[in-house]
Amino acid sequence: MKVLLVDDDYIALEGLSKMLHWDKFEGQIIGCVSDGLEAISVIQQQVPDVVISDIKMPRMDGIELAQYLYTNHRSVRIILLSGHGEFEYAQKALQYRVFSYILKPITRTKVEELEEQLIHINNELKTKNTLRNLSSNDDLQTRIVAILNKGSTKELQDLVYSGEVASALLNDREGTLGITLLNWLFSHQKEIGKNQILLSELKKKCFEDYWTLKTPQERRDFLLSCYLETMSYSESQKSEHIKPIVSRCIQIIHQQFRDPFFNISQLADQMNISPPYLSTIFKKYTGQNISSYLSQQRLTHAQNLLKDVSIPIQDVCVQSGYEDPHYFARVFKNKTGVTPSEYRNLYGLGDFQNNVSENKG
Repeated sequence: MKVLLVDDDYIALEGLSKMLHWDKFEGQIIGCVSDGLEAISVIQQQVPDVVISDIKMPRMDGIELAQYLYTNHRSVRIILLSGHGEFEYAQKALQYRVFSYILKPITRTKVEELEEQLIHINNELKTKNTLRNLSSNDDLQTRIVAILNKGSTKELQDLVYSGEVASALLNDREGTLGITLLNWLFSHQKEIGKNQILLSELKKKCFEDYWTLKTPQERRDFLLSCYLETMSYSESQKSEHIKPIVSRCIQIIHQQFRDPFFNISQLADQMNISPPYLSTIFKKYTGQNISSYLSQQRLTHAQNLLKDVSIPIQDVCVQSGYEDPHYFARVFKNKTGVTPSEYRNLYGLGDFQNNVSENKG
């Protein structure tokens, strides 16, 4: 945490910098200056987290400095040091959101009081940093979508009530992480095909309800209820929504498996669905991975072509969706136990059962 000290009394400035236990609040002093103008010069080069400033100073006093920070760097906390006769004067700074006041002279007790305030500010800054990191964490979003796709209420409750996310939500006084989680939730609902008009109205009401809640605990519980409702909706719509998607997926595979460049990404693009979501619902509905199903179609087609001895094996490879004959031979043997040539010979002798073992992993 970066701290700037401002006081026209050099002895007081030096004493304060030495009396503070900087390690307690992970503090780093970025400057000691004698008035507000010098402070602004430092701030323009390096913005501090906290400014500790005397009130009465020449050229620019602590009140004017507080006004400058309020106008230009509102996130910077300012703590004012005031004398006994300056209290009424200090009241003018209330409109500039001064964090606190420390009454001079600065004794050991006052230093300890100041340290407690700096510890509080440091913890607050770390919490904000955690919230900011979580709100832009793609891995967290992926994890949450995976939980929603699985329909795991236990994993969702664990996420919301324990661990880093739970702790961050309880400290999310401005609601920033909560809003991010709601946006992720509605993006997911859009992806799973929820009615767009209904979704728009629901989103508006959800955000309005969220902002009426007063405490982080209430907002956390509200978030959980919204996520659980989405899970419930997904389950109720599963047969109606997923079956047509999977049917269309199978149809496209049957039409395009002969193309060696056809893959899951192309399939998902054609269906306007993300590959992870498509893979999840396909596996959940069929019990088989898309890649396994695609491979199965290619190999079954290859087996049928191999029965016709007039078709060269290299043509069988290409017509079955394989660009590399060596790779085709390896995959074929791995699935059937014999090479394409051996399969053709054995089939001609009538000694081979057309039975490809499916890989469902």
